[in-house]
Amino acid sequence: MKNNKPVKAAFAAAALLFMAAFTTCQTLGAVFSEPRLSLHSVEMTGISFTGVDLLCRLNVENPNPIDIPFPEIDWELFVNANSFVKGVVKNNNAIKSRAQTVVDIPVRATYQELADTVKSLGNSKEADYRIALGAKFALPVLGNKVWRFEHSGVFPVLKVPSISFKGIRVKNISLSRLDFDLDWEVENRNSFAMNVKDLSYDLAVNRSQWAAARVSDARRLPPDTKTTIPLSFSINGLAVVREITDIITRGSDVSYTCGGNVKLGGDLQGLGDLNIPLNFAGTTRLGK
Repeated sequence: MKNNKPVKAAFAAAALLFMAAFTTCQTLGAVFSEPRLSLHSVEMTGISFTGVDLLCRLNVENPNPIDIPFPEIDWELFVNANSFVKGVVKNNNAIKSRAQTVVDIPVRATYQELADTVKSLGNSKEADYRIALGAKFALPVLGNKVWRFEHSGVFPVLKVPSISFKGIRVKNISLSRLDFDLDWEVENRNSFAMNVKDLSYDLAVNRSQWAAARVSDARRLPPDTKTTIPLSFSINGLAVVREITDIITRGSDVSYTCGGNVKLGGDLQGLGDLNIPLNFAGTTRLGK
């Protein structure tokens, strides 16, 4: 009869190893706790006439006596129920033991991309958005686990005001002086008021400079309204006045070029100033 003591010993050792491993898993499972996650906040951190910046913040609390890996966070921004942009946040740092970490997830939406992608946006003054977040952990004993969060809100869709040059009007004619108005039209297509903080221009007519000026606080622009801004200037000098008066009398067209810059401000918290360059050229009549 063969001696089977070595075989019995091997089985016993394997059984002991299995029991030890099982006990270790049970012990780890008993002492290891899932991290606790919550949506801390979602706020608009920046807005301009090019787009809007949002910041999502997740609270991650590690109640365990050991560090755990940083989660992989995927996010997706929906605008008017349409998927617009998505991304993933990764970090090689660990979530420290018995500590709480706030994870920042920046999200940016540009108006031009929105207009190209989200056709339902149209000429809307605001857009509904939803941010979907998924935080995936690779955890000891527990394996992979995903926490999901959503947040909905509304952000304004800003429109760059349009500026048009409406022509030159004669206000007053005398033997040695001519008074004119330059008429500008500014269309504020936003739901908030704006104001002209600074306007500079340089006007040439028939290749001769007629006026160059800078005006501050020229006019307030109500929301959803076209506003005419008249800017006055005068021309002196007998010979020049006679020449221009002759043009006015004949009703002849004149060519003009007008360059400069307009600085606009808006009644919206966090909105910076907007600079719009002026560059107009064409023909007009010097009407009264």
